[in-house]
This record gives sequence, structure tokens and C-alpha cells, in this order.
Amino acid sequence: GNATISNDGATIMKLLDVVHPAAKILVDIAKSQDSEVGDGTTRVVLFAGEFLKEAKPFIEDGVHSKSYT
Repeated sequence: GNATISNDGATIMKLLDVVHPAAKILVDIAKSQDSEVGDGTTRVVLFAGEFLKEAKPFIEDGVHSKSYT
């Protein structure tokens, strides 16, 4: 195997071989950010990961994204 050492989020995300659907979305987010802006890939992945973490309890409780009170 080859080893890559980088502090560039885009480089790291491109090298990942992911199968989990949520992880694939994070990789796609990083690729989109890199192609559109060229910077900030780590930041958008961290933000998206935090959003997913905060949404998880609601998803597990069966709360629909279109729920109204």
C-alpha cells in the first residue's frame, strides 16, 4: 500500500473508499466544495457531520423532516 500524508481535507476525502451512504454524501460535499471554491473542504465536512450528529436523535425517534407542530 501507498501512504499519503496531507493536511488538505480535499486530498484526504478523495482517497477514502466509503460505502456508508452518509459518508458518501460527506465525500461528495468535499468534492463539490473543492471544485467550486477550491478551499474549505474540511470545514464543510465538519459542519455537515455536526448537522448529521444533531439530526440523529430525531431520525431515531421517527420525527419526519416535514413534521409540523
